[in-house]
Amino acid sequence: DPLLIGRESKQRQNYPYSDVWTGTALPLMDLSDASTETSCDGWNMGRWPDPILRRSATAVDKQYFGTEILQRACRLLEATATTNSAVGLAAQQCGIDARIVYLEKSKPITMVNPHIIKRSPEADMLVWTEECLVLPPTFRATVLRDAWVDVEYYDWKGTLHQIHLKGEPARAAQHELDHDRGILVLDHVGLEELQNDAMRELEKDGHDERMLIAYSRDTFSPLSSRVQVS
Repeated sequence: DPLLIGRESKQRQNYPYSDVWTGTALPLMDLSDASTETSCDGWNMGRWPDPILRRSATAVDKQYFGTEILQRACRLLEATATTNSAVGLAAQQCGIDARIVYLEKSKPITMVNPHIIKRSPEADMLVWTEECLVLPPTFRATVLRDAWVDVEYYDWKGTLHQIHLKGEPARAAQHELDHDRGILVLDHVGLEELQNDAMRELEKDGHDERMLIAYSRDTFSPLSSRVQVS
């Protein structure tokens, strides 16, 4: 089993190692640090069970809007998504403490401080089989997602936008907004549905609490009703 952790390995590091899958231990970076990355491929991406993947990202402060720092961070997130063939990506997945989400559509968008402000009725939720680039490629989870969501967000300049997403873009947005909360698709299923005993052992602490967050259908008051960025 490629994820089986030996006693010696467990003592040496807090993630499983094998030739098939190696977890990461990325440092936490703020926007200023993250924007100094010089690689045209973008940032390194975390790999489960890196603890960085379980952090909730911090909202981008208004001081960054319209700055080269935020603009470059958004470009690096898009570059990282392109390099990894990701249909969506949260900066949080790369150890960046900032609520920034890239979403591939006919015209890709990068959302700063995105929030779901409206959801489709619970009875209309759709079943999806999902995988995730930060998880072993052999793991897939059957999850429920809202059929459509309305999302409000800022662009890097500080301009407020609202977008209606349905189908695959809605699913991808919900998946990435989970990352913003430190939630993985692992939290959408029971421990018995995880891949093996090693994964269950690593995930058991706090799993029930994370599952409640994963299944919550909270919405936020529209950003347009709050104080806007000046």
